[in-house]
Amino acid sequence: MATFLDVTGLEHFSSIFVFLFVWVGGYAVLLWAKILGDNKFIHALVSLLIAIFVLISPIATDIVASTAPFIAVMLVFIVLISVATKMLGGDIEAFPAMRGVFIIIIILILVITAGIKIRENVNVPSETQKDLSKTINLIFHPAFIGTVLILAIAVFTIALLAGRS
Repeated sequence: MATFLDVTGLEHFSSIFVFLFVWVGGYAVLLWAKILGDNKFIHALVSLLIAIFVLISPIATDIVASTAPFIAVMLVFIVLISVATKMLGGDIEAFPAMRGVFIIIIILILVITAGIKIRENVNVPSETQKDLSKTINLIFHPAFIGTVLILAIAVFTIALLAGRS
């Protein structure tokens, strides 16, 4: 019986979603960074070419399909923070370091996912695979992630307290 929550049919369209995600995301990043100047056609053309190259590579398509939900959650988180600061009378532009923090988090998500997906698709002898698998298990263990989160909160707390003097 088909229900509204049965979205397994959308799996066949994942390549189209990845293509559109890379094209729109690349266009937005190029417009924001203004690396290629102010010509919007060149930004659209370059992002279209990047999206086609990602679509041609099955590993790149798999990486983008795996990271897209995490990046979407980050973007929703950024919008919620922006709305909350505007409601409290502040402005997100008052914290320029936050932009860098979000960019670093997104880059970390991309690097970790790319490493995992490439590792899954490369044939490596079983001796070295055990060591790397233990490292991945250590990195994604809840206790380790919690320790890193507490350390990050402590670093930002100290930086913000030291900056107020």
